[in-house]
Amino acid sequence: MGHSSERRLDLDRGKDLAILLVVFGHLVARADPTGLSWYEPIRALIYAFHIPFLFYLSGYAAQLSGGADATGAAYARLLRRRAHRLLLPAALFGLIILIGKYLAQPIMHVDHAPASLLGGLSDLVWHTDRSPAQSVWYLIVLFVFAIVTPPLLTLWRGRVCLLVALGLLLFWLPVPALVYGDRIAANALFFAIGLFAGRQDTDWCVWIDRHRRSLVVLFLCSLLLVFLLNTELAPKSRMLLVSAVALPALHAAMRHPPRHVARLLDWMTPYALAIYLLNTVFIGLAKGLLMTSLPWNAPWFPLYAVVLMAAGIGGPTAMTLLIRAPLMLYARKYAA
Repeated sequence: MGHSSERRLDLDRGKDLAILLVVFGHLVARADPTGLSWYEPIRALIYAFHIPFLFYLSGYAAQLSGGADATGAAYARLLRRRAHRLLLPAALFGLIILIGKYLAQPIMHVDHAPASLLGGLSDLVWHTDRSPAQSVWYLIVLFVFAIVTPPLLTLWRGRVCLLVALGLLLFWLPVPALVYGDRIAANALFFAIGLFAGRQDTDWCVWIDRHRRSLVVLFLCSLLLVFLLNTELAPKSRMLLVSAVALPALHAAMRHPPRHVARLLDWMTPYALAIYLLNTVFIGLAKGLLMTSLPWNAPWFPLYAVVLMAAGIGGPTAMTLLIRAPLMLYARKYAA
């Protein structure tokens, strides 16, 4: 059970795919476009697996990097690195989004607008189901998993199966939406499954490669089944049913994607975190501008969808490049 610091293309591509689906799921925030009936069923299907897949990949990466087994000084370093990489961006972007939405709401349409700065801050850290910065929750929950996993595995002598059992218990518990508790409970299972698969990395990859086509067919069949059953399945049952086949199927697909898909996802990788954190900001800006001249209804929604997807991906990418360019120029000048 070795650990590697090398990046894995299959994991990076999987995260990029999941983030693309996140952007698509953010096209409609509160009020549905008048007369639109096809978007919500598709979004419900996506929400049955895309966040579980993201946490599965995060657990897998935590295992391969050795972070899941860190103890002593290595655990202290892990704590500092994860706080810097996860908590700091979550706090920074959460505050930026909160203040931006508060200032923008008098002049344009704003989804999840805070009634006040103090109330918005309370929702950002306490009543988190009402958070004005919905995108930051993933970083906070991932930080919790990163710091809790090593002590639990040490206590349980490395038995990841106990983490999976704990995750399954938490998944079904009615945890209130306070301080991201409901999100932690809903996703611990999938992070633990990623850890478990990562521990069997070589054998697991051989198995999913061998059964790739069958897994993808089963995944598509599960989506069709859930679509046909519609509201007869509770959201958690739907998520568990679809994710059971989505996690191995999508991982297998990302190990051998079509060439054009691989190129798109590889291009996204350096900007994936920025897209995840800022897609709602640029989607909101684009939507607010469009709604000043176009109705928010079914006939116009295809145009909205194209523009909002482009804004959700292109806006954060452009901002990253604009920030990175002067920093790189300064670094080169300093090095010279």
